[in-house]
Amino acid sequence: MSSCLVSHRFQLAAWVVGLLVANSGCDQKMSGGAPPRPIPTVTVAEPVERELADFAEFTGRTEAVESVEVRARVSGYLNAIHFKAGSEVKAGDLLFEIDSRIYAAEVDRNDGLLANAKAKIKRTEADLERQKTLREKGVNAQSELDLAIAEQGVAAAAIQTNEASLARAKLDMDFTKVTAPVAGRTSRERITVGNLVSADTTMLTTIVSLDPIYAYFDIDERTMLEIQRLIREKKMKSVREQDVEVLLGLANETGFPHVGVVDLVDNRVSATTGTIQIRCRFPNVDRVLTPGLFVRVRFQMGPARTKLLVPEQALAQQQGQRFVYVVQPDNKVERRDVSVGRQDGSLRVIETGLQPGEKVIVQGHLRVRTGMEVKAEPYKVGSAVEAGSH
Repeated sequence: MSSCLVSHRFQLAAWVVGLLVANSGCDQKMSGGAPPRPIPTVTVAEPVERELADFAEFTGRTEAVESVEVRARVSGYLNAIHFKAGSEVKAGDLLFEIDSRIYAAEVDRNDGLLANAKAKIKRTEADLERQKTLREKGVNAQSELDLAIAEQGVAAAAIQTNEASLARAKLDMDFTKVTAPVAGRTSRERITVGNLVSADTTMLTTIVSLDPIYAYFDIDERTMLEIQRLIREKKMKSVREQDVEVLLGLANETGFPHVGVVDLVDNRVSATTGTIQIRCRFPNVDRVLTPGLFVRVRFQMGPARTKLLVPEQALAQQQGQRFVYVVQPDNKVERRDVSVGRQDGSLRVIETGLQPGEKVIVQGHLRVRTGMEVKAEPYKVGSAVEAGSH
């Protein structure tokens, strides 16, 4: 009884396994195998060809063309301040006033001495004429005539001395009014009313000019040698031949909206830094540029050339190597290593590694690999690609 039951169970199990195998084979025949993977869709664009010039970009600082420390030229107590700290002044504007009474008295004293010297010379001139007449008549001795000539010369010299002293006194009187030597913006007043000012020592304020303004930056040896090569090959003008245009941008500005010219190239390369200093001059009518600002400077390196550009989001990077994916005519993907140049709006210059007319994948990088077949759709301006999504 027991052996019959076991045999029956084995038969039942074999029947179930056979049924499952039969069904499986039937399903495979009906389905025809695993379904094929779908072909991924990517967005592609052809490189844009544009006439672009190479630019070199550097960082620098702005400086005033004129920067003056205003100091008093006479000593005395400060009586008045005639400007507001930080205001813009013109050359010749009155800034400070020093107590002038002692200098006015000195002017009066020297004026009196000059009047005395002029009166004295009239007397000596009269004495000289009289001695000449007497000498012609033989009444007086030659020594008396010589003495009259000498006294007349001393009186004339006294006039010159007193005129010079009076001019100096008037000059000191004028110096009690401290005026702006240059046009520009003032700093704060360094001394207040009532304090003693020492001539040529006490600094009263500073003034920096605003328009035009300088920008200084340093270029490296390699760039300098490249510029010299372009000048020798007549592909670039020297600053000695014409004004070389330079562009400038501030930290909060997009691009380089300010246009100036190269004003000076230093006469030697620094042995310490391996750079040479360049000075540029920029108009500053609207007073946007202030001395001491950090700035970005760009200037053109040679004539414009035809360059290929692709959207920035088409570029990928692996271990420092930039590359793009190119869709071949058979719709297969090929990786292409490239060297890139500067950015131009939303596009990036491709220096090497790409040919005109090739289809570059702009959207869909993460879904493709080399050799994979894809379905390419054209790039559309204003799509998500333009915004930089992948």
